[in-house]
Amino acid sequence: MGGMKRKIRCGGKPMTAIILAGGRGRRMRADKAALAVGKRTLLEHVLAQVEPYFDEVLISISPGQALPPLIASLVRVVEDERPDLGPIGGLLAGLRAARNDACQVVACDIPEIPSSLLRSLARAARDAEIAVPVDPAGRYEPLLAVYKKSVFDAIEALLGRRERSLLPLYQGCRTAVVRLDEKRRLRNLNTRADYESYLRSIKDE
Repeated sequence: MGGMKRKIRCGGKPMTAIILAGGRGRRMRADKAALAVGKRTLLEHVLAQVEPYFDEVLISISPGQALPPLIASLVRVVEDERPDLGPIGGLLAGLRAARNDACQVVACDIPEIPSSLLRSLARAARDAEIAVPVDPAGRYEPLLAVYKKSVFDAIEALLGRRERSLLPLYQGCRTAVVRLDEKRRLRNLNTRADYESYLRSIKDE
């Protein structure tokens, strides 16, 4: 899956990509990672975009979740240590397993990953613990962001307060934001309608 693309660095150091592929897909009523995009799954589609740019790629899955053998043979797979925590559980498992300090988190339900945005986030994280995109309406995209290992304890503290959102983390950690314009607005596949709309859009290209 790799290529001769220039690797993304954070402050000159290698990075780990953590693809979040777990979860039950309640609103989608299906395993999002296994959704078909052309002749491959959505997870394979996202992995193909991310893998060439990072020195290490991890895929975070739910306990007992099955992955295609080809994917499992190409990247490291980590299971959530505590079930039912949602994306925050996958992030914790990935941060613990990552070999590099700076980790680019990518949710597998974001089907198009601009490499220019990945590089912008890595640059922004150089002197920060977190670098997160913010859309024109002021909304954060916490699942396409860079997190450093130093935030691990702060995430654990959130869970200790029964907090499942990552947004409060940004107030207590050194956080840099990357502003998105309309051209770089991110697409999320949360529902069946989102998925079908995305398939129509790539069919028309």
